Amino acid sequence: MLNSLLIKRWVRVFPFLLLMLVLLFGWAPLLLADEEHEDEAQTAGTAEKDELLTDDLAAGKMIYEKLCISCHGIEGDGDGPAADRFQPKPRSFKKAEYKYRTTPRGTLPTDDDLFRAITLGLPGTGMPAWADILSKKKTKQVIKYIKTFTDKWEKEEASPPVVTVGTVVPTSPESLERGKKQFTALGCTLCHGNEGRGDGPTASVLKNHRGDSVYPRNLNKNWLFRGGGKAEDIYMRVNTGINGTPMPSFAEKLDNEKSWDLANYIRSLSPEKKPDRGSLIKARPIEGSIPLDPDDPIWAEGASAWFPMMGQISFKKRLFTPSVTDITVKSIFNETEIAFLLVWDDRSKSKASKPSAAKKTFTDQVAIQFPEKLQPGGVKKPYFIMGDEKLGVNLWNWTSEDNRSFETNSYGIWNNSEVEQGESDIFAKGIYKNGQYRVVIKRPLQTSDKEKDIQFEKGVFYPIAFFAMDGTNGETGSQRSITPWYFVFMEPEEDKSVYYYPPVVILLVFGFEFILVRILRKNHKKSSA
Repeated sequence: MLNSLLIKRWVRVFPFLLLMLVLLFGWAPLLLADEEHEDEAQTAGTAEKDELLTDDLAAGKMIYEKLCISCHGIEGDGDGPAADRFQPKPRSFKKAEYKYRTTPRGTLPTDDDLFRAITLGLPGTGMPAWADILSKKKTKQVIKYIKTFTDKWEKEEASPPVVTVGTVVPTSPESLERGKKQFTALGCTLCHGNEGRGDGPTASVLKNHRGDSVYPRNLNKNWLFRGGGKAEDIYMRVNTGINGTPMPSFAEKLDNEKSWDLANYIRSLSPEKKPDRGSLIKARPIEGSIPLDPDDPIWAEGASAWFPMMGQISFKKRLFTPSVTDITVKSIFNETEIAFLLVWDDRSKSKASKPSAAKKTFTDQVAIQFPEKLQPGGVKKPYFIMGDEKLGVNLWNWTSEDNRSFETNSYGIWNNSEVEQGESDIFAKGIYKNGQYRVVIKRPLQTSDKEKDIQFEKGVFYPIAFFAMDGTNGETGSQRSITPWYFVFMEPEEDKSVYYYPPVVILLVFGFEFILVRILRKNHKKSSA
């Protein structure tokens, strides 16, 4: 069944892929040529090529129509055929509400600002970095063209002033403390929340210039800051604001020192670097019972594994705009049980809406997925999105509604085969605080149902995957954030006998040698006599 579905999907997308390949390779000489090749083409090419390369506006239009039109639209209004697949929506060049600038709020960006956005892209959005595709000249040609979608540049009497980053105030405990006070005094917590995860009391009602819902940035993940995640980038943002959004400029309220203090504090909310993607969860052995409380001190110990997540887009109904982007996992076990601590950010604790509500919302949910059974050799696994008809999966589920936990089994997401078990062996408890869920799920290592439940033994690698759903984002059923398969490994207890053997062997050797020497000496004395 799965193979036939994949074949049908391939048949549907093959013509589109073929068309994309033709377009890509057909225009490769134009899009991928570097400056040196362009100069050669101008010198040795035909008159038609010369005109194309010397007319920046025409060249920019051609590049735009090949690379940008699917998202930004024919007339640059951010309404291309792919626009609805993104959150936030693509930029409208007609409205010229450029967000990430070095100019004051409400003004147009500089060409350098536009160049930076095209070259580096905007993390956390559908806007990729074009640095490896477009040369500097091509990028400048595109900039020249997109500025024709509005007459604001023509009406501009003088270029706006450029905001500069002042003398650096180094990060220090004193600077961070001052910055934290600024964060509260300026009202940043109203949108971004007390710990900066975008869960403030006004977060759910914010709108942009189009009237679309927008969400405050999660300040705990600076690798997703669209204007840059360094302290100097944050300095610039708090002084320029973000056009077209509720994010204001604080330039009139902050001098250089206060700007740096605030930037240093916001930067400190994220880790020193983006977490490395995990591949293995090392379950740590403990003595005694396993607590269900996610805040128990035992969970502060041991290493965690960080896994990025993406929306499920392989089968209907698809999720193109997931709100859960990653999950962090720890695991411990004792002689009878294994437990997992799951941590992920969610800007609201969701409640299920009434059936008659115009906007449907659901409870938040998380799930751990295992194969029902390990296959011989441990290589073959079920399909990672809820199994397949040949190889089923065992799911441990938790929902925010009444802290409910339950087990299910599934044999494919496309055929509505997920079935809840009559009796569940798992126990779970979750806590929501300051825009973050912390959930502990535990289960006995061995259960009575050997057919439907994964059975655990020490020293074995078990495939494991994760799902998460943000109910406020309308996520339910097949609309969920997912991961591929990873592994969890229960470290066997260290065999301490290996420390005893060497000294015992040494003692035996020396003892044998001592006895042997005594015997030889005794025999030598007898022979001498």
